Amino acid sequence: MKPANREHIYRTIRAGLELVDDRQASEGAALYPEMQYANALIKAGTRINWNGVLKRASVDLWDTTENNPDNAPTLWTDVAYKKGYRIAPDVFTSTNAAAMGELMWFGDKLYRSKMDGNVYTPETAPNAWELVEVTE
Repeated sequence: MKPANREHIYRTIRAGLELVDDRQASEGAALYPEMQYANALIKAGTRINWNGVLKRASVDLWDTTENNPDNAPTLWTDVAYKKGYRIAPDVFTSTNAAAMGELMWFGDKLYRSKMDGNVYTPETAPNAWELVEVTE
């Protein structure tokens, strides 16, 4: 295959990945680009493959070693789902807060957010969450 054709295929695939929702994207982290350390702008919302884990940039940032998910974890959010529901991040921010009614995993328990913009855990604010019974 000619290099020009290969590059066209890669661009087409990457454009299609932008249309995939987070739940579906979380199943294919390997399809997403890795950081290149080319000092290019990474726009907020961009998803990357970070050691097999899908991450999303929380803010606009530069593609540098200082800004990678290990060195600047607050600039990134995990895009992780279990049985179709988001796994709660270790740290909530305004960019990854739970929406009213959103179901989210905390450990092995599923909870429903009772408020919009919920940045609390069931441990820190039990009144902000409702435990949901999981049936398999």
